[in-house]
Amino acid sequence: MSEFKQQRKKAREAVLQALYAKHVSDESQEKVLHDIFHRYDFDSQTKKFVEKLFTETIENVEMLDKKIELNLDNWTIDRLNVIDRLIIQMSISEMIFLKDFDISHKVTISSALENAKKFSSEDSTSFVNGVLDTIYKDL
Repeated sequence: MSEFKQQRKKAREAVLQALYAKHVSDESQEKVLHDIFHRYDFDSQTKKFVEKLFTETIENVEMLDKKIELNLDNWTIDRLNVIDRLIIQMSISEMIFLKDFDISHKVTISSALENAKKFSSEDSTSFVNGVLDTIYKDL
């Protein structure tokens, strides 16, 4: 795996951790980002990616949740596992708002599945894939 792809993979994990930290704490976006940048040694391009993905996901959470909810079969967004919800929000955000980074949707979805495998449950991978695959077709 190239250094660049390795950085992106770590970047997505960092954003997921930041979103989770923001979800469970009252800390400001700035504080959470500062902590993430303190913990990880990213180059300037990767820092831009992390900051934009984190910020866009938080600022557009209602729209992202609506997109998710429209693509859930017999399920409500409130019943989603927090990590799965954050992974899906983050991935949709990347596909919509980070077009400047020129990342294929397949790469974004594949990365979401890796994060679901690593940070969530066995069942999460196919669930996250199903939701993202449906949403991706509508973008």
